[in-house]
Amino acid sequence: MNDLQIEYFLAAARNMSFSKAAQELFVSQPAISRQILALEQELGCPLFERLNRGIVLTANGEMFYDFFERYRGELFDLKLRAKLSLENKKQVLHFGVLNNWDISEILLPVLQDFSKEYPNVKVEVNSYEPRSSQEALQSGKEDVIITIEPKILNIQGIMHAKVADLPRVLIYSTANTPKYERVLTPYDFREEEFLAVAGEDNDYVTDLIRSVCKPYGFTPKIQPVHSTDAMIMGVQCGLGVAVTDSWSRALDNPGFAYLYLESTHPLSVVWINENQDPAINRFVSLLKKVIRMYKWNQA
Repeated sequence: MNDLQIEYFLAAARNMSFSKAAQELFVSQPAISRQILALEQELGCPLFERLNRGIVLTANGEMFYDFFERYRGELFDLKLRAKLSLENKKQVLHFGVLNNWDISEILLPVLQDFSKEYPNVKVEVNSYEPRSSQEALQSGKEDVIITIEPKILNIQGIMHAKVADLPRVLIYSTANTPKYERVLTPYDFREEEFLAVAGEDNDYVTDLIRSVCKPYGFTPKIQPVHSTDAMIMGVQCGLGVAVTDSWSRALDNPGFAYLYLESTHPLSVVWINENQDPAINRFVSLLKKVIRMYKWNQA
């Protein structure tokens, strides 16, 4: 296999379409099909199920999608670290957040204050699926992360601090939702499929969404998807709704509407600082301070 095949596969998986992947990469659709077929033959399994209405990832396809996403990110990170090492440039502090989060209001003042105190330390921001953030922290790929993933807090050797309760929201597509003269409630979506990112902790995610919907008097129908991007895209295409949080970028997209739910995600800052680097300690301190001062509006 080669990087071109991987790039074509990831583009097709993101778009759930060979033709849309071809448009994104400015190549022909047959070129996409040939490279993915060659990749499937080398891996020894189909990555997509070809349907009359399009393509969907197979179970093996979802596993390879996650693997190749991690591979591409880690390769880029290694190249960058090698380049910085050779050029003897600034120290890099690696900071991870969850995919699809918009935290610019918080991060900008943190970066401004941090750069004044540590002008020779560059902060690099990366994003992850919740299930991948733990691995990134433990492997040393990230120095500090913000997460709503509870399992990571129980790992020996890491430091963490709860900094806020992040409001949960229910998002839905404005295109496929009828106009109501009354205010909508979560109960109005009881017949919709709730898209949820599946993984090894699928039971936890399923139980979480059920517990969120229980106060509204219904048990949701849950449809697993392989990534946060797939969940957001599915909602945008009218394939269901999703429970996310108030930092989701979808809230600023006119194609989405949302309802605040009467529940929250515990939001934590998590870090490992075995060498007691003062720059990491200061970054964490500034981050906690700004988050705790943030106005958690629900209007």
